Amino acid sequence: MQTLQDAGRIALAKSLAAMPCHIAWGRGDGQWQVAPANPTDRTALRDEIGRRTVVDVGYARPGTLADHDIELPGPIYYKTSAEPTPYLVLRTTFAFADAEGETVRECGVFFGTVAKPDVPAGKRYLTPGEIENPGTVYCLENRPPVLRSGTTKATEEIVIPL
Repeated sequence: MQTLQDAGRIALAKSLAAMPCHIAWGRGDGQWQVAPANPTDRTALRDEIGRRTVVDVGYARPGTLADHDIELPGPIYYKTSAEPTPYLVLRTTFAFADAEGETVRECGVFFGTVAKPDVPAGKRYLTPGEIENPGTVYCLENRPPVLRSGTTKATEEIVIPL
């Protein structure tokens, strides 16, 4: 059996980095008070609220408590890298009005989203009615419920190990 090499993982990261990418939020199931296990067979969020274009795509390497600039739950540490690596970093910031008043229970990364033709060029936040083709869900996370306020922005920073 063949073994995927780091060079192949870097090639995958570079290919994904070149594609249009969005981070989407969903309502999930309104009964969730505790996030259920993350599924592996989904092609969409359960109840999408909207998605925002990823504006910062980069690379990282595993880091340490003493040397990191990205900290994820766990805690898991990464250090950003100017050179391509097998770890793709995606960042975007949801605006004050994005999903205002909604309870977010799920988050997903989509590659290849296409907006409907009548959506203004350059619009970064899309609701489901503005999407022609949702693209492919790459990863998905069920989360504890968070009520979105119109008084805060929310930054999503996701590291995809390949």
